[in-house]
Amino acid sequence: MKFGLFYQIQVPKPWGPETEARRFWEALEQISYAEEKGFDSVWFSEHHFRPVWSHNSSPDLTLAAVSQRTSRIRLGIGVVLAPIHHPLHTAARMATLDILSNGRVDVGIGRTGYPYQLIPYGSDLEDTRGMWEEFAQVLPRTWTEEVISYQGDYFQIPPREVLPKPLQKPHPPLWSACASESTTVRAGELGLGALVGSEGGLEKVRSTVEMYRATVDQAEPAAGMVNNHTALMTAGYCHEDPGMVSTRGAELVQWYMDQQRERARLVWRGVDPATVPPDYQGYYERDMRLASGPHPGDSRAEDVLEQGRSFWVGTPDQCIRFVEDYEAMGIEQVFSLSAIGPAAHEEVMNTIRVIGDYVIPHFRAKEEQQAGEAAAADN
Repeated sequence: MKFGLFYQIQVPKPWGPETEARRFWEALEQISYAEEKGFDSVWFSEHHFRPVWSHNSSPDLTLAAVSQRTSRIRLGIGVVLAPIHHPLHTAARMATLDILSNGRVDVGIGRTGYPYQLIPYGSDLEDTRGMWEEFAQVLPRTWTEEVISYQGDYFQIPPREVLPKPLQKPHPPLWSACASESTTVRAGELGLGALVGSEGGLEKVRSTVEMYRATVDQAEPAAGMVNNHTALMTAGYCHEDPGMVSTRGAELVQWYMDQQRERARLVWRGVDPATVPPDYQGYYERDMRLASGPHPGDSRAEDVLEQGRSFWVGTPDQCIRFVEDYEAMGIEQVFSLSAIGPAAHEEVMNTIRVIGDYVIPHFRAKEEQQAGEAAAADN
């Protein structure tokens, strides 16, 4: 089991002249500390026009700064929004980051479920799947072929030598956000790793992992490299004091849930329901219900924490059990969004400390024991 941090750069209001900038600098300090505490990776999302929820619209630049303050921790983008980028731009920027980090980059690609992000870039919802698939075909070839050419429906590339090349060979691991069944299946077929959100709970994650495993064994990746790994993205708050978990932990989870409702009110703004493509209909209906809430019977933060399966919130023992539940179904990495909106820098640093002092050593000790037992069996 590997452990990572996940960042949106969330900036609650009210804003002062340096509020936004301070969040970036705090993240850099938190990530350096996480490397000291044994974390394996840090991941940054990419979102646009999403005030409060996500101010990190250029994750590769943020990770370039991280690369110069760390030496071991891997650097992931979860995910590059394929419908608003050209794969040649992404290839050059990710290869440069891979060089600057001495070969520590992971690259996720995704479609985005939100027209609010797409419209200013001239992309349409009905084109996102095709653009994502072509992106997944082109990107690894730019890194592994001396000269590439490609003629697709969305990208037309005459013969060109794309430079620089990444340090990792054959290329950095590629991942996909797996939020829908069709994307999960196609990610497996393309040999992309699976990034899965925890908000659906254990059974939803279990179904996604099983679906992914059923297809990735027959993968046909564009450049021959299969990344057959799974990772869980979640929001986390860990504390030794159960009272702090039930009070402050619940406050942070409630803020997170309330912001999801605010997101739903924003991202479909101005969209005619009749124009929503069939494969986005489920997202649209989910968000419309969220946007019109809260509704009687909707879960509160206290209910979610009591279930203990959707967010990585708890005492050290509870946080260990959370990871073990997902490990049992095949999850190999857990990324924690610990810099949740209102969480102070000191609170985030404490969560990192608790995970580093209790959770990571628990799994490392278990792995060492299993390795010793396997070696003894071989002898």
